[in-house]
Amino acid sequence: FLKCKSKYSNVYLTYLSTVLMFETFHSSSKLINTFTEHTNIVCSIDYLTFDYFQFICSGSNDNTVCVCDVDNNKQIQSFNRHSNSVYCVKFSSYHYHNHRFWYFKHNKQL
Repeated sequence: FLKCKSKYSNVYLTYLSTVLMFETFHSSSKLINTFTEHTNIVCSIDYLTFDYFQFICSGSNDNTVCVCDVDNNKQIQSFNRHSNSVYCVKFSSYHYHNHRFWYFKHNKQL
């Protein structure tokens, strides 16, 4: 699975239970971050810049969603109440009826 975000000039690659972050794809690209929070295949990732912070959200066959702080290379949140694999994750800037929104940097519901 390969996902390219041209706006941020980064390429994200997921393989098995690892999320890898590379510089712009060239033959000389180098690995700049590795996130290994999942215990099974990573199915989906999304990227967000928010208040000058960078985050990666990933969903996995281990039934969890992980949110990682790219700048600190740390997991800041894990959502583990899914009964099955998480095939799609997406950051959203929209509020709608019964969705819950979290300021996950400080683990508070908005």
